[in-house]
Amino acid sequence: PRPAAGGGAVAHLAVISQDGSTGQTYWVERGSVDIGREEGDIRLVSDRFVSPRHARVHSRGATFYLRDLGSLNGVFLRVRESEALKDADQILLGSEVLRFGLVTDAEQGLGPANERGTDVYGSPARPRYAWLSERTVEGVDRNVFYISADETVIGREFGDLVFTADSFMSRRHAAIRRDPTAGTFALRDLGSSNGTYLAVRGEVELREGDH
Repeated sequence: PRPAAGGGAVAHLAVISQDGSTGQTYWVERGSVDIGREEGDIRLVSDRFVSPRHARVHSRGATFYLRDLGSLNGVFLRVRESEALKDADQILLGSEVLRFGLVTDAEQGLGPANERGTDVYGSPARPRYAWLSERTVEGVDRNVFYISADETVIGREFGDLVFTADSFMSRRHAAIRRDPTAGTFALRDLGSSNGTYLAVRGEVELREGDH
């Protein structure tokens, strides 16, 4: 049952099952609610990817906020429209966790290679603005992909970066767009079925319908 509001804001958190159905619902009143595997007000005991005390939802006035409590795997919030990307951000698409990084000045300054007086022959050089790598369950990164265009599309069947074996990823899932004037990057969902998520930095405001 819904608790009495007592003059303050009342919200709820609902667990979404893998098939998309709504599971257990938890009411959140004024104050804070901690979420974890072993500790806190909401305990997700069967999820081994959740830290013992993972995240906190708390209110100030009528607004609710989400904070990561130093969890191992982070807290990901679904992208509604477009979100700015910063160096070392983590992105979740389908089952893939991708780490975003900006190319260093040293990498940008690379020129034609020469060994013992002979120029190295290879694929034509392209600009490198940023990179994506896969974060694996082994705790290491693999498969660095350099971003060299103003738009990079990620999907299961179509795009510049394709994950054909990921059944949770849409055929054309998300895009990373570069502003050539400002040199900044943004992440946009392309109408995917399961959404695109960005790891929370610090504290973020929650809105109705956020995942």
